[in-house]
Parts: sequence; structure tokens; C-alpha cells
Amino acid sequence: MPVSKKILSISNFNKSLLHFLKYSLFFSIPLIIAYCILETVALNLPISYKVVGNYLQSNSQKIEIMALGSSQVKCGFNPEFCDKTAINLASTSQHHKEDFLILQGTIDRLPNLKYILFEVSYMHLELPYHENDYWKNTIYLKYYNVNAFERATYFKDKLLYLSNARFFSAKIRDYYICKDDKSQFNKFGFDTNKYYGSFNTLNYDTLKIADNKFKIYTHENLAIFKKNTAYLFEMLDYMQNKNLKVILCTLPLYKTYLKERNPNIVHRRDSVLEIVKRKYNNVVLLNEETDTLNFTVKDFLNENHLNPDGAKKFTAMVNRKLDSLN
Repeated sequence: MPVSKKILSISNFNKSLLHFLKYSLFFSIPLIIAYCILETVALNLPISYKVVGNYLQSNSQKIEIMALGSSQVKCGFNPEFCDKTAINLASTSQHHKEDFLILQGTIDRLPNLKYILFEVSYMHLELPYHENDYWKNTIYLKYYNVNAFERATYFKDKLLYLSNARFFSAKIRDYYICKDDKSQFNKFGFDTNKYYGSFNTLNYDTLKIADNKFKIYTHENLAIFKKNTAYLFEMLDYMQNKNLKVILCTLPLYKTYLKERNPNIVHRRDSVLEIVKRKYNNVVLLNEETDTLNFTVKDFLNENHLNPDGAKKFTAMVNRKLDSLN
């Protein structure tokens, strides 16, 4: 009799487990279908990374200059006006760690690469790097075929929507639902219509702009400064060993931003740039951070980003530096 009870108990357990699996499957299938739809929609969004990735693939044999950096370079360098065949691989919040991994991950596909343009902005040396699972690593993997995870990749790493649901949900809403995405990308992935920042909203009124509140980092971090500076020199050593000529730049900042910078951070950054200038004969500096003569209020998107007009001016300055390198 005890054996019969045991068998009955196992049978009931198996039935319960089967019911649970059926219910789980019943609820999971709609979620899986919904996610597949979102992933497909995200993949079809006309975002700059996709355009840049396509350009990278189709022009890999021709590219001579690669631009790297944060949103300042993304907004400030337009390959369309560059005298050399160029690609702009900069993106919002991209740091030197991602810059270096992108360079290492693409250099073997670029046999004609001779020049690197990248930035050391006001805060570059005192901002921490992103973690290894930074969400944009999925972007780099999907569109640039660059593994920035610094480990073997898994299936999940290739899922675009899952990498940053908030970002892609906003993009889907703006493009498909609200239809208020004003982006107009040229073949290089540069947004030629990126005028819709705070300065445009304020009608380029310098008095209103003077009262405009904006975000600026002023916190000092000497430990991060030491780490990031060592990493910068590692990058420059690599570029020197690869016989690459380097334009190390700072991009223009509007005068209200310039006044709010922490002078200690500026001094430390500038001292590093002086060392770079003495140490590397393959590096030239393009220091336009405080250029308030060539760049006026109409050249800015906001306090620390250029609009397409400002980018045309800055790209012309890059061209002159390229001439000096030759």
C-alpha cells in the first residue's frame, strides 16, 4: 500500500508540473512574439549607427581617416567636408575605452587607414569608463562587427532592443508613432539637420542663453585622472606602433560653458596635452575649445555641441591639420 501511494504522489507531481509548463508556455508565447516584433522594429529604425555601419562595410578599402570620440565629435566632424575619405565613429557618451576597442576591432579591415582624429575634452580624463556590459557594446557588435564586451559574446549580446529598452522605445515612439524624428543622415551617418537644440529653441538670443541652465561636470577625481591618463598613453603608443598620424583635438565650447569649467580639471588636462605634444612626433593638437572668434552662437547646438554649420567650420580646420601632417 505505501508503494501505491508513492506512485500516486509521483503521478500527481508530474501532472502538476505538466500543467505549470502548459500555463507558462501559454503566457510566454505572446511575450516572445511581442519581443520579436519590437526587435524587428528596432532593427529597422534609421539610426545613425546603422548608416555608419553600412558605410564602414562598403568603404573599408578607401577610408583614410577615422574620427573617434563622444557626442562632441559626432556633432562636430562631418566626413562629407573632409578632404580625405573619412568615417566618424564617435557617439554620445563614448569614452576612450570604447574608442580604443573600436579602433582595434576595425583596423584590420581598413588597409588604407592613415589618420586618427580623437578628442580629449574638458572632462575626458576625470570621467570613469563604462562597465564591460555597457549597452552600446551591442550596437558596436551589431553594426560595426566589433566585440567591445572584452569576452566571448552570447546570443543575448546581439539583441538590440533588449540592450536598452528605454532608448529604443523612445526611438520607436518618435519615428513611428509621433513622427517627429527630424534626423536627416547623409551617407556618412552625420545628421545634417541637427539644429534643434537649446540654442535654436532660444532663437540664438545671447541674453537668454546667458541665463540658460545646463549640465556641466566639475567634480575632480585624481584616481580616475591617473588611470585615464595611463590609458590615453597606451592608446597613443598603439597608434604610433601602427604608423598612424593622430590629430588630438578639443572642440569649441560656448562662452557660458567655458566660464563654468573647473580650472583644476582644465589645468591637469592641458598639462597632459603638453606631454603628448613633446612625446609623440606623430601627433598634432587641434585645440579649439576656447575659440570664440571663429565660432559664434549660430554655430552651436547647445553650450558644448556644434550644429552642422559649426561642424563644417571644424572639419575645415581638420583639413588644414591633415595638410600639415603631410
